[in-house]
Amino acid sequence: MTDKTMSCEPHAPVDASPQVKAEVRRSVLLLAWPAVIEMLLQMSVGIADMVMVGRLGAAALASVEITNRLINLAIAIFAAISTGATALVARHIGADEPGEANLIARQSLVLVAILGVLVGLGGVLWAEPLTEFMLIFGEQSDPEVVVLGGKYLEIVAYSMPLSMILLVVNGILRGAGDTKTPMWVTGLVNILNIFGNYLLIFGKFGFPALGVAGAAWATAISRAVGGIIVLVILFRGHNPRLRLSIKDRYYPDWPVIRRVMRIGVPAAVEQFVLRAGQLLYGMIVAGMGTTVLAAHAIALTAESLSFMPGSGFGLAAMTLVGQNLGAEEPKRAEISVAEAGKTAMYSMGIMGIIFFLWAEPIIKLFTADPAVIPLASLALRIVAISQPALAWTMVISGGLRGAGDTKYVMYIMAAGIWGLRVPLAYFLGSTLGLGLAGAWYAMIVDLFIRTILFGFRFRHGGWKQLAV
Repeated sequence: MTDKTMSCEPHAPVDASPQVKAEVRRSVLLLAWPAVIEMLLQMSVGIADMVMVGRLGAAALASVEITNRLINLAIAIFAAISTGATALVARHIGADEPGEANLIARQSLVLVAILGVLVGLGGVLWAEPLTEFMLIFGEQSDPEVVVLGGKYLEIVAYSMPLSMILLVVNGILRGAGDTKTPMWVTGLVNILNIFGNYLLIFGKFGFPALGVAGAAWATAISRAVGGIIVLVILFRGHNPRLRLSIKDRYYPDWPVIRRVMRIGVPAAVEQFVLRAGQLLYGMIVAGMGTTVLAAHAIALTAESLSFMPGSGFGLAAMTLVGQNLGAEEPKRAEISVAEAGKTAMYSMGIMGIIFFLWAEPIIKLFTADPAVIPLASLALRIVAISQPALAWTMVISGGLRGAGDTKYVMYIMAAGIWGLRVPLAYFLGSTLGLGLAGAWYAMIVDLFIRTILFGFRFRHGGWKQLAV
């Protein structure tokens, strides 16, 4: 690929007959269902963590929630590499250029290995001060939350290099059209994580009862195992279009890395801005007290159940847009996003109805605390009405990333999280005294505005002409 504009017309006369739409729909479903199951498996670990850690009390639950916000902020760096690798691998696979796809994969591995060591080292060295910083919006830091959260962060940081290799290699495989392998690997990782939680949190079968630290060790070990597995898969080359060798040269190739980061840096900034905004948003909630923070954590975990269709179909849209633009079929790329979006909207709409009608029974799966249940249930009902909009946001943003249009996604995410969610959460939640409900009202305003802005960009069609 060159840096010049693609020669294909953005509205090229490609047949959009019912037959073509049916073919695209099949392609979307073939890619999406393993990704949806993968999301389900990932969410199951988050839910299992919350259920098991929730049995240790509100302080333990709050420590894991606040620390995971920090970890998610670090993950933004690696999500950039994954996004760039996925988009470029998909584009080269679509253009029938497997050699270029393999080059992108190699350089992505070099980059993630270097950064993984640096970020992991930072987490180990400054775990407790970072956790204490997360609580600055409260009148005073809860020392138990600081100690528990610091230990959790330190332990998880040990696995950062292999954990992030798992993230990036999964992105590479998806770009090549393989969503099944990430699904199976994620399934194994999650089984190890849940079983490790049971053994190490509560001290079963002769293992020590480590509490929150046990949850951290289970997470670290399972993700490290997953990283090793995907490396073996990538080097054994079971995918004929994507095959690496240990005989290849693994030193930085800066022109190639710049191509990855040309797409990845806006994605990194997007994720960093998003995670930083979510971090500040979480800190505003944390300032409302440990009980409110625990309710917030549980409601977020419960809501994550609805992310599966949106994430799965968003990943399918990302892969198909990249491959179809590589094959110079922009109309099929557009149809792919539309078909993925409609299916995700219906699925997440159903989840929204379930959240609204049965909020209390869902929340009671995570906690028996009578102070937490009503707060978390109200938050879940508030966010239920935004599920269809969230579905379109996840799918259209995935399609735009697949096209390499990561700058526009970055601008919209930044405007939503910093221009709306954070200031509104503080104003409604703290200034007006609406508490957790106010913070969640701010969230859904952000989601609806983002959906409208993504819709404008998608209809404009400029993303079809971008070169990568």
